[in-house]
Amino acid sequence: MGSRMTHSRRFAFTLIELLVVIAIIAVLIALLLPAVQKVREAAARSQCANNLKQLGLAVHNYHDNYKGIPHTRRDPRETWAVLLLPYLEQDNLYKQWDLTKKYYEQRPEVRQQPLSVYLCPTRRSVSGKVISIATDIEQGTTGPLVPGACGDYAACAGDPTSINDYHPNHTEVRVNGRKPANGAFWLGGYRPVTFAMVTDGLSNTLFIGEKHIPNFRFGEGPDGSIYNGDHGSGFKRAGVGAPLAKGPTGSGQFGSYHADICQFVMGDGSVRAIAVSIDLTNLGRLANREDGEVITYPF
Repeated sequence: MGSRMTHSRRFAFTLIELLVVIAIIAVLIALLLPAVQKVREAAARSQCANNLKQLGLAVHNYHDNYKGIPHTRRDPRETWAVLLLPYLEQDNLYKQWDLTKKYYEQRPEVRQQPLSVYLCPTRRSVSGKVISIATDIEQGTTGPLVPGACGDYAACAGDPTSINDYHPNHTEVRVNGRKPANGAFWLGGYRPVTFAMVTDGLSNTLFIGEKHIPNFRFGEGPDGSIYNGDHGSGFKRAGVGAPLAKGPTGSGQFGSYHADICQFVMGDGSVRAIAVSIDLTNLGRLANREDGEVITYPF
């Protein structure tokens, strides 16, 4: 019997076949990346909306306890972001704040504590750039810088026809005859704004929204500490003269890094994505709690 011969054949890619396979993989990755980024941004936008929802609920709980909406700030002390801490499951951090002292006198580990509920994940996380590197210098002094945790949200003090976040009894208002803040939030030291004073209706009034941070300049002005009541990082205005910023490189007081929209929580606790192209007159009507004007904008 003759011996049986066993033959084996070796297969291998040619250089051209290998290059074709690599090219196909590259095309598939190129097609996949935008889809992954789109899913990631959808999740980030949803989380941002959830943050605002929590802030809206916290304002309602605060109002139930104190019969008023938190103040924008007390100069040069705390902001609304400190006052809402007990209603955001941060009672321990709140108890470490000494409300009888200035922001600048608080312990570093307290004022530098970032919270994810105050951060939009499209921009940054608690492990990112969340400590101020400018701005937080006590007004009237030359320093030093007293850094604190930043945030991506601001309370709405009204439209630009009013002056800053000043209440009716503020010296600037009384002496110069300027209009007080007409939004849902104003400076502390006077009786607070109540839900009853939001005569345009809670569902038609901006409460808290995403604030504009230009050109990814995290921690720089105007992105000071969200806890510092000595500066305007914790409140903004909206309307004619104060548009919604059209992306990171735009200009405005409120604005997001989401494409084409900026998210707000309204007085009734609902979260709305408002187009950055909104007519500024309508935007001002949403910011003003008491103008009695009809909003010609679809919700």
